Amino acid sequence: MERTFPVVHLANFGLPETRGDFGAGAVELMGPQNLLVVLFEYGEESLGMPLFAQQGLPRVLTPELFGPNQLQRGIEGQAGYQVFFTEGDRPFCLYVVLGAQTMARRLVPQANQVLTATTITPR
Repeated sequence: MERTFPVVHLANFGLPETRGDFGAGAVELMGPQNLLVVLFEYGEESLGMPLFAQQGLPRVLTPELFGPNQLQRGIEGQAGYQVFFTEGDRPFCLYVVLGAQTMARRLVPQANQVLTATTITPR
């Protein structure tokens, strides 16, 4: 039996009802001032893997972390940031998309507000 794990999508624009785990269906709707934050949890089998070695959800991002090469799907003008980590013995991927890389100085503080307010509890 296949297990599913939580996925959280947070955005400063209306999200479509149907979208992929990493925002497919939503990123295509983003304008330059839009932001999408995805928190994707992996299964326990990922614990201890080198990919998830970083401890703790990053709560302070900087504009320099973002680039077009970090997007799951490249859309002209957009920029992304992706990091894998473990918190509370739970492995995650944080994926953040900016509607326009040129808006990074304005959008990244919004992402940081969301991340600062996010709590991950152990299972």
